[in-house]
Amino acid sequence: MARQRPIAGHRNRPAAGSRPGPAPEPGPRLRGTAVLERPAPPVDPPAGDPHEGSRPRRPARADLVLVAALALLLVLAATAALLTVRARAEDRAEQARAEAQAAAERHAVTLLSYDHRHLERDFARAREVVTGRFADDYATTTERVVRPSAEEVKAVVTAEVASSAVVRAAENRAVVLLFVDQTTTSTRLEGPKVDLNRVRMTLVRSGGEWLVSGVDAL
Repeated sequence: MARQRPIAGHRNRPAAGSRPGPAPEPGPRLRGTAVLERPAPPVDPPAGDPHEGSRPRRPARADLVLVAALALLLVLAATAALLTVRARAEDRAEQARAEAQAAAERHAVTLLSYDHRHLERDFARAREVVTGRFADDYATTTERVVRPSAEEVKAVVTAEVASSAVVRAAENRAVVLLFVDQTTTSTRLEGPKVDLNRVRMTLVRSGGEWLVSGVDAL
């Protein structure tokens, strides 16, 4: 009798009256989570600097811009302060020039004018505007030279500043060039005599006032 060919998808049933054989023992089951439970292998750090992980973070672009802005502000502030100091120094120097020039013109009139009728008063006024060694020289000259001559010829000398110019000036010292006209009358002259004098006057600031520390005829 020919054997029937099994049809796909159908299991052969055992023949009637036959006993089924023992079921095959199941083999060891593989756990489906074995792969998930396996520990992940360690990840090696990338090749390069071994201290790469501990290197500090570089500043961002915004930080660099902030640092540059602060540096620029400091430079601008320092420049402004320097310009302010220079401007104030220039203002003080200019003020000193003007004050010294005005004082020189006044003092020239006081020093180079006198009247034989009141020499003591004229000399006393002059001594108030001189200082230092020049004060001693002025006192000696007026007493030994000017007084005897003025009293003898009854001299009257009037000084007038024609023009002046500041040669140099600092906050507490100045040199002024003056053109002074001196008109003299005396018993030895038939009429008034005008002398055109040019003098260089040195002044120093003392106690807030400009005093004469030297006079040179040029």
